[in-house]
Amino acid sequence: MNIVFSTTRQWNPGDEFILMGCINLLSQHIGDFNPIIYNRNPQTRRARKFDIIKAIDNKLGKDFVEKFLDNSVKDRLPMDYADMVVFAGSPEWRGRRMTKLYSSILEHKLPTVFLGLGTSGKFTFTDENFTENEQDVFRKALLVTTRDKDTKEGLAPIEAHHIPCPALFSSKESRVVKTVKKIGLMYGTDSAVACNNVSSKTYQYMIEVYNKILRDFGSDYEIEFVSHYIDELSPFKDDFKKEKIRYSYDAKDYLDIYNRYDLVIGYRVHGIGISASMGIPGIMISHDERSTTVKGFLADMVNVGTEYDELHTLIRDTIENIEQKSRAIQAHKEETRDTYLSLFKNTIPT
Repeated sequence: MNIVFSTTRQWNPGDEFILMGCINLLSQHIGDFNPIIYNRNPQTRRARKFDIIKAIDNKLGKDFVEKFLDNSVKDRLPMDYADMVVFAGSPEWRGRRMTKLYSSILEHKLPTVFLGLGTSGKFTFTDENFTENEQDVFRKALLVTTRDKDTKEGLAPIEAHHIPCPALFSSKESRVVKTVKKIGLMYGTDSAVACNNVSSKTYQYMIEVYNKILRDFGSDYEIEFVSHYIDELSPFKDDFKKEKIRYSYDAKDYLDIYNRYDLVIGYRVHGIGISASMGIPGIMISHDERSTTVKGFLADMVNVGTEYDELHTLIRDTIENIEQKSRAIQAHKEETRDTYLSLFKNTIPT
């Protein structure tokens, strides 16, 4: 089978963690298949309301001005090779960037699956929020799952299932963490590009609590930082001159990066998710509505602005109960896997 996955490549590693989980889950149900991506990277697939370059190309009927050379689904070539389309999570599963994909699904009558849909706010399944094509595809979908309750409620006319995000399956292997030796802290800034940055309030809060964590836990545990986006590497040198940070351009490398740690703390929802997939407990620093996704990873959560003493106590309690928490994550992962595979069996042909 040729399965087209809606995702991003070289943009937000979290999207690719979700993709990895979707592929691992579907492989258990379907077996081997060819993964193809519909790349929503904004550098590759722009979403401008008025795009002069695209208008010229549309008039000429070919990519005359701007070449589409990305190794992914092209706008002008038919998707007649596809056997199924899978929307692999992420809040961006509708809108201008997705127009080509929805029209192709309808044109070629492709079976469609939505896995782990999330949102950053409430909405309704109406003409105000969905195009006619989007509504048509949703109504014909084989399966729809959501990772938060707001999305499930927004899709009320559709039979949607609220299940933890597929990123919980981004790693095929997991381990029981019996003691904490290394802690990973997720670093972010307010100066990175939009959608990969955080607010100044969140940034200042993380800098403050991370310095206190280094002070209070640095002598007993090895602590490193993790970066998901290249814009974070330069400011890190100013913020934490003596500390070590790990980063890779390749999302799959984060399986090895996060597997170094016995506890992870930070603001990246799917940094918590990929860690949980390996049995590693996490503490989420919540900075927007999407943070509730980590409940599906059994992570603890504190809000930006939480007093440090409360966070300190939570870290200490997590360290003391790390094996219990790790085993709970593994049991939760297996139970969730069974739920997904049961839904697949009833909805997705092999």
